[in-house]
Amino acid sequence: MGYDVELIQVAIGKECPFPITAEHFDRGEAGIEPFESVEAIRASLLSLEGSREGPDETIDYLGQGLNHARFQVRPKAIHVENDLNAAELLKIYKHLLAICPRLLIHDLQSGQLHDAASFADWWTRPL
Repeated sequence: MGYDVELIQVAIGKECPFPITAEHFDRGEAGIEPFESVEAIRASLLSLEGSREGPDETIDYLGQGLNHARFQVRPKAIHVENDLNAAELLKIYKHLLAICPRLLIHDLQSGQLHDAASFADWWTRPL
């Protein structure tokens, strides 16, 4: 069982502290920005070593060890069926920041929004 996330673009001020809690982020009203080019995002994901086309226009990624994910690129979100460790997911996230500089990680379980640093901190916290 994985820990699914979405990668979305949201215009947030630089002074905003991360993570942004679910109480302060309502996905329906947050002003999620559409991607400039779904095709460019797909091409960027496919350029990663370990990526290949999956069924129904998805992209499958196989990382180190047992790390794997399936990406579904939509106009306003990249849904990640995530079975990656935090380091592998952040590697892909940082790769996509080159073409989507306002990209954030939406934790679907907690509802929080993360940048790279807050996501890494969240994953290293004690249970």
